[in-house]
Amino acid sequence: MNTQPDHYATLHVPPDATTREIARAYRTLLRTHHPDTRQKVDDGDTTSADDLQELHAIMQAYVVLSDPGKRAAYDRARRSPAGAGGTPVKVRVHRNEPRPGTNREQSPLSFGPPRWEPSSGNLRTPRSNS
Repeated sequence: MNTQPDHYATLHVPPDATTREIARAYRTLLRTHHPDTRQKVDDGDTTSADDLQELHAIMQAYVVLSDPGKRAAYDRARRSPAGAGGTPVKVRVHRNEPRPGTNREQSPLSFGPPRWEPSSGNLRTPRSNS
C-alpha cells in the first residue's frame, strides 16, 4: 500500500509534464482554490478545513514537482513497490534448538536483539593494567 499522495493527479498533469505545464496548472488551481481569489458568491468570508487541505495539497505538489531533484526522488519512490524503499540490511536468523530437559514446543525461529560483531579490520584489544 503506497501512502504517498499522487502529486500529478493533484495538479491534473501527466507524469511526463514539463516544468512549464506544471507551473501553469499550479497557478490555475491556486487561482480557483485560494480564498482571496476564488469566485464563490456564497462564501461569506469563510473557508472550510477541506478547502484549506486541498489548497495545501496543491502547494505541496508544486513544491515537489517544480524542483528537479525532489521530482526525481518522488518519481523513483512512485515506481518502487510499497515498502521497498530504504537501504537493504543483511539479516541473519538464528535457529534455537530445544534445550535438553524441556518439554515445551518452541518455534523454529527466534527473534531478539541483534548481535554485534566487530569487523576484523577495526578490531582493537583492550590494554590490561597488570
